[in-house]
Amino acid sequence: MAQANSGEFLSPEGRLAFSDGLFEKRSVDGLKFNFGCTLIFRDEHKPFFEEKVNKVILIKWDEKGMRDFQRGLIKSPLLDGDGPQARSKQSGELWAGFGKGLFFIRPNANEDAPPRILWKSQHVDATKEEVYSGCFGKAVLNAYTWENPSGGRGVSFGIRAFRKTNEGESTGGRAPFDPAKWFVDLNDEAGGDGTVNIFD
Repeated sequence: MAQANSGEFLSPEGRLAFSDGLFEKRSVDGLKFNFGCTLIFRDEHKPFFEEKVNKVILIKWDEKGMRDFQRGLIKSPLLDGDGPQARSKQSGELWAGFGKGLFFIRPNANEDAPPRILWKSQHVDATKEEVYSGCFGKAVLNAYTWENPSGGRGVSFGIRAFRKTNEGESTGGRAPFDPAKWFVDLNDEAGGDGTVNIFD
């Protein structure tokens, strides 16, 4: 039987983390490459995602699957915002932007189907400077089931697109560069002809 898929849906607004994975495909095992990110949501949005997860479990494994899921025999894609997977493996400290009252997901996309990354225009792809770890946005996602001999069974999310909706404090270690903070347009500085004598 094929794996179950929820079909595409638009997420509530969440906070983006590990944004580089949206722009650059990566590999855990050196063999399979994909795109991905982490999306952090307030706990009030958990029922929305639970409905998507439960839907595909029921399609794939029926009521027995729901019982197995409740017993922890089917892996959930909904991770606690202050749990072990929200922390650095080296220091044990929470990653910036994570914490109590939050949960997160790690959606992915195959290397041959990179997600669209958008900001102000739905027709123009956004840049890494515009869409960064810490900003807020909504994603087009789908939930799907999976099975493999070594990893068991579980549910994951795929990502088709992410659109930024609001700025946020950068959690990536470096804030987005704002040219307006340092420079003025040459025409303003030069009186209209675009020529500036820097030695005056």
